[in-house]
Amino acid sequence: MDNKMNKNKFNSHPQNSSSDVYFSNKKVFRKISIAALLLSSLIGLSGCQQKTSEEHIAAAKAFVIDGDQQAAIVELKNAIQLEPKQAEARFELGSLYLEQNKYQAAEKELNRAMELGYSASKTIPLLARAYQRTGANAALENIDHNMSELTTVEKAEIGYFKAQSLIQLNKTDEASLLIEELMQLDTGSVYKGLAGVLNSVLAENNKQALEDAIELQSQAPLNKDVLSVTARLYLLNNQPTEAADVYAQYVEAAPEDIETRFALANMLVEQGRTQEAEEHVDTLLQINDQNALLNQLKGVIRAADKDFANAQKFSEVAINNGSSDPVVRLVAGYSAFQQGDFAAAVGHLSIIAGSLPDNHPGLRILAASQLQTGMTTEASEVLKRLDSLTAADATLFSSTGYELLQAGEAKKAEALISRVENISETSDDLTRLGVLKLSLNNIDGVLDLENAVAKSPESVTAKTTLATAYLATNQLEKAQKLSDEWKKEASNDPQGFLLAGEVALRKNDLVKAEAEFLSAAAIAPKNNKVTMSLVGLDIRNEKLDAAVLKLEKIIASSSDYLPALTAYFAIKQQQGNSDEGMAPILAQLQKTPKNAELVVLAARMQASESKYDKALELLDAIAADDNAPNAFWPTKGLSLLQSGKIDAAEAHYQTWIELSPNNREAALGQLLLLDSQNKYSDGLALTKRYLNARDDIQIEVLQSYFTVMSGDSERARTLVNGFAKEVQELPFVRGVMARIKLREQNPAGAVEDAEVAFNANQNSKNLQVLVMSYDLTDQTDKSYELLTTYSTNKPADLSALMMLAEKEIGKDKTSAISKYKDALKLNENNFVVLNNLAFLLMEENKISEAIGFAKRAYDLKPNNAATVDTYAQILVRQNKPEEALEAYNRVMNEDVKNEEIFLNYIETLLLNDSKIIAKRRIESTTLTLPESEVRLAKLKAQYGL
Repeated sequence: MDNKMNKNKFNSHPQNSSSDVYFSNKKVFRKISIAALLLSSLIGLSGCQQKTSEEHIAAAKAFVIDGDQQAAIVELKNAIQLEPKQAEARFELGSLYLEQNKYQAAEKELNRAMELGYSASKTIPLLARAYQRTGANAALENIDHNMSELTTVEKAEIGYFKAQSLIQLNKTDEASLLIEELMQLDTGSVYKGLAGVLNSVLAENNKQALEDAIELQSQAPLNKDVLSVTARLYLLNNQPTEAADVYAQYVEAAPEDIETRFALANMLVEQGRTQEAEEHVDTLLQINDQNALLNQLKGVIRAADKDFANAQKFSEVAINNGSSDPVVRLVAGYSAFQQGDFAAAVGHLSIIAGSLPDNHPGLRILAASQLQTGMTTEASEVLKRLDSLTAADATLFSSTGYELLQAGEAKKAEALISRVENISETSDDLTRLGVLKLSLNNIDGVLDLENAVAKSPESVTAKTTLATAYLATNQLEKAQKLSDEWKKEASNDPQGFLLAGEVALRKNDLVKAEAEFLSAAAIAPKNNKVTMSLVGLDIRNEKLDAAVLKLEKIIASSSDYLPALTAYFAIKQQQGNSDEGMAPILAQLQKTPKNAELVVLAARMQASESKYDKALELLDAIAADDNAPNAFWPTKGLSLLQSGKIDAAEAHYQTWIELSPNNREAALGQLLLLDSQNKYSDGLALTKRYLNARDDIQIEVLQSYFTVMSGDSERARTLVNGFAKEVQELPFVRGVMARIKLREQNPAGAVEDAEVAFNANQNSKNLQVLVMSYDLTDQTDKSYELLTTYSTNKPADLSALMMLAEKEIGKDKTSAISKYKDALKLNENNFVVLNNLAFLLMEENKISEAIGFAKRAYDLKPNNAATVDTYAQILVRQNKPEEALEAYNRVMNEDVKNEEIFLNYIETLLLNDSKIIAKRRIESTTLTLPESEVRLAKLKAQYGL
């Protein structure tokens, strides 16, 4: 395969066709043709004589006087184009670049001017400043600061820059000697003073250095070098506030210095000076609105201003652009929580939870968010990290304990409750705690409920709950005492009489029970709960007709009262009249079809009669989300399974798992979905969460798969080795083993496993594993044949088509080009396809066709070295080296390891006459490939390096 294609040069997004622009231009041409003819005649009369290079230089100087630097630059470039060895033009151009802070360009032109014989004494002061700005320390070291033609002031400035470079190069002895020399100069230049500041820094006397710098600042308040040194010294002296103030002055003096403005914004945010910081952040965002740190700072600033929507938005932009700072996740999570977006809060905060110290407020927010999203187990784990609890934590802990109990996690609930016992103070918290304890068969819960009533004797909830607890624990005497007090304190409240009647029922005193219930009815004759107590007494006395009459009376006045509807159906079903029993609820549903509780109750009635289709018809009206009644999930699941609607059942359980992570059927469906989305870390997390709650071999098998797909082959092998022999022989597990062996660099061992897995389930993922196994064992013919057959049978499988196209590159480039074009029909924004197609067309010398695909790939992934290289190389072939270099400059940093791309970049620099930069990059790079050394030698010979 061609070495170029091994770079994985791939990126994505399409461009608009240029045809519409072409036709539009034709229309414009028609409209202005007469004017164009007149203009051409004027040009013919006045433009016969071309300017000389000297005239261009003179024009440039005039433009500089008028303040039009861009026009001056155009004139100077024209002069150089006419006369490339025009030293003065290059000097003037370098000077203008320096003023515009284009230091690298200035460095190039000034060096070229000196090479062409321009006055060194005039050039070196400017070149030294350019070197200082680009960090060219080695070049600065070699500058002669003692040239006789230089003024004393120039010697001081150049010498100072040179001393800085020597320090950066760890040549402190030489730097000290130079500083001593500079201190002898007869000048009042601030650069002589700055040299003295450097001397104090070398002596590790930062305090004196700062004092001297402050004095210099008073002399030259707008000198950027003085301001920069002063600010840094404030930092060295642990005075960040003062440092920020000086940096602010520096940025005001040098607004074009983006790096310093960036640092200032960061410092101001760290100091909590967010309003001051925002102005700088906004300025920088106008330059690059996708910068991760800028968006992170903007998120912090917006959060400080309680603008949580924008705080979350900017923080997530930072995250999406690669920020891994825990602060950005904390701001995003906190902002999401403040807006009630608990799922997003969990998503952000759970990622950084491990790095947060115990008792961090972020942990409380995470636990509260997890509780809101049904992640009760996870919330309980987070709460373990909180110590020094206060009364404010009681609700969070007790609520989590309640949810754990509902999820069947009794031990975890008990552990939480034991921690919240001593911090529950309010009546509500004590009531909740008491209920939890009783649910865990802890009789001490009654004491908490008694304390709750004592704290708030007027609380009906607390008294009702205590009454229920007394009855549940059979403490009938206490219940009787409570009812007596209740009746005395609130004689017009039926609750005390209902409790007294229930106590009498428990004592089997039906006469007293009836008397108490009738007393309650006399107080509240229209109270449905009171009437239901009499219905219960009728059923106890087997007076079903009397019970039905009372129920019909309730239903007539409260047609959606669930207890009455339930009891009515139960009695009618017992009497063999189920349809009649369902009539009231079905009639009510005609009036209120969106009442979810009624819908589920009606569905349960239908299911109890094995009428599952009717049950499902009813349940379809309910959205499967957090707002669905609890009974909805098991009722619909059962009805779907009993109806044989397996696919729909899996989808239902998949949704359910998001609310109840320990449901097996739902977990399996969710894992299949995550696999299809290549979200392996999420799948692995789900299997771990599930298996922490219970054992399941199928989930364990899937865990081994998600483990190896997440990159941990060692752990995956351990898991597979722990399976029974018959499990290890399953095709799916064989596929897992094939992936493990490939990661272990054992492709020969992977082949058989991969074949078994693929033959059992022919999908693109198993195909990739088998193709890789064949290729790594020199069975490329087999892999090619396999891909050809598979793609013929499944032409819409993009990944298979891309693999086949790559195979074709070494066999038939025309066929490869055709297949890549077919792939674009499946996904026109696949940058890998666009890049490879452009490269192949370039190799076929179809440059005009190649540039369109290359530009689309470049626009999709402008920071990808491979796509940039393809695009730039095509530009070079179009004789556009400057545009090519502009593209390269986006990505050519130390992270680019591909030697061919590096040498393409070097050659492009040389084509742009940037020999100095090319030399520097060559000196700082070590090549390892013999062919790279050969090519570099040719470049050096060709360009005289």
